[in-house]
Amino acid sequence: MFDLLGKIGEHWRAVLFAVVLHALLAAFLIFGIQFVHSSASKGDRGLSIVEASVVNTADQPERSNPPADQQEAPQPKPKPEQKPDRQAEKKAEQKAQAEKAAAAAAARKKAKQKAEKKAAQEQAAKQAAKQAAQKKAAQEKARKEAEQKAAREKAQKEAEQKAAREKAQKEAAAKKAAEEKAKREAAEKARQKAAEEKARQEAEAKKKAAEQKARAEAEAKRKAEAKRKAAEEAAKKAAAAKKAREAAAKSALNKMLAKEAAGRQNAVNQQALARYVQAIKDKVEGNWIRPPGVANISCKVKVTQLPGGQITNVQLLGSCGSPAVDRSVVQAIRKSDPLPTPPSDNLFQSEIEFIFKPDQ
Repeated sequence: MFDLLGKIGEHWRAVLFAVVLHALLAAFLIFGIQFVHSSASKGDRGLSIVEASVVNTADQPERSNPPADQQEAPQPKPKPEQKPDRQAEKKAEQKAQAEKAAAAAAARKKAKQKAEKKAAQEQAAKQAAKQAAQKKAAQEKARKEAEQKAAREKAQKEAEQKAAREKAQKEAAAKKAAEEKAKREAAEKARQKAAEEKARQEAEAKKKAAEQKARAEAEAKRKAEAKRKAAEEAAKKAAAAKKAREAAAKSALNKMLAKEAAGRQNAVNQQALARYVQAIKDKVEGNWIRPPGVANISCKVKVTQLPGGQITNVQLLGSCGSPAVDRSVVQAIRKSDPLPTPPSDNLFQSEIEFIFKPDQ
């Protein structure tokens, strides 16, 4: 409602013109309709019988035809003068009335057309004024909306700028607080590190002092112990020397006795060892299968065994003549497992070497 009153106030000239135009149109329609109605309602009462007379139109000056919109209804042509005749008068009267009625109808039709045309023009003017007002109102509305939109955009931009400034301030404050916190933490860390370093140095100094004291005490103890041990060692050496001299004399006697006994035992052992080796050779030669055409072979053999006579390795220290003969000798040794046991444990040897000569 307030917007409508505001628009009327802005366009008061157009509104006043429209009101005046509508008032004039209404007055014309009212008075025009009353005029036509009063003319039509009189009927034949306003008509009077007029005597017709013949008039020579040639003597009349020629009149110019008025414009189409100002021409009156066509008047009946005068009839030649006749004698008074009641019936003719009546016909003339009826014809005059008909012509008058036709002229009135034509006048009413023309007035109606004129009124309708004027009304159409007024309606067109009114519509044009309305459209102009609407267009202007739309333009004004668009202008106001544009201003409002620009104001909103400006406010939004200002709000965004304000928010950005506040955000930047907060970020700067947060950064500053973080930097200060980092500085405090770094200072605290440095202080702790210095305290730890001081404590470490003090502990290390105490440790070094304790170690030096311990080393000094240990050195004194070591020296005392060394002195004691040196004395004991000297005493032991003196006793040992005495004992060594006694033992040397006894050993010399024992060696002389042992040598004599060893000579006797060695002869016995050599004989027993020879018999033991011969027993191994006999067993191997008994298990040897002579290859065809082989004779007078001789090769040195090395056998590794366990205390029970189990063979662990066989090695030819030289070829027996050919690969076939070598394989036959190795097979004979492997087949002799376990080897004969020695007559006494002191004669056992883990490695035995002998000459394989089956033909002797």
